[in-house]
Amino acid sequence: MGGVRRMNRRTGAHRIVVGVDRSFAGMQALRRAMELARRDGAQLDAVRAWVFAPTWRPGTLTWRWQDECDRAALIYLRGVFDAALGGVPRDVTVRLVATQGYAGQVLVDHAHRESDLLVVGSPDRGRFGRSRGHVTRYCVTRAAVPVVTVPAPTWARAATIRRFARDLERFSR
Repeated sequence: MGGVRRMNRRTGAHRIVVGVDRSFAGMQALRRAMELARRDGAQLDAVRAWVFAPTWRPGTLTWRWQDECDRAALIYLRGVFDAALGGVPRDVTVRLVATQGYAGQVLVDHAHRESDLLVVGSPDRGRFGRSRGHVTRYCVTRAAVPVVTVPAPTWARAATIRRFARDLERFSR
């Protein structure tokens, strides 16, 4: 018998995996993932992928640089939590994950459990209705778990900002 299974504290371990970045869509995805984690009593894994490509010798990364990049990614994660939610909430189990690799692949690899849910920000649609977000597209087409795509808030969308700028220009003459 198929269907969507909702996991909570009583029925099993459920995990919400969210890709984190400072874009408006990324911060909105973090807010949505937090709502879902609170609703379901789930653990939230906030994932930040990073890639280091030194120009002096491609393909080389010493352990010292790896540790530094991991620390920088964790600081970045905390900064996004501060900007989007005012800090890391204490009422939900939050795990901050910094991993080297390309964002789409890292997210798909991390969200691998049957009970996982992957949440990603979805940038504005481009021409002809196609999404411009290659990470979002990668996750939607390759993830083995359900994926929730979250657009930026309405006020942050390009058309709204252009309309606001036009109105501002018109009224400031």
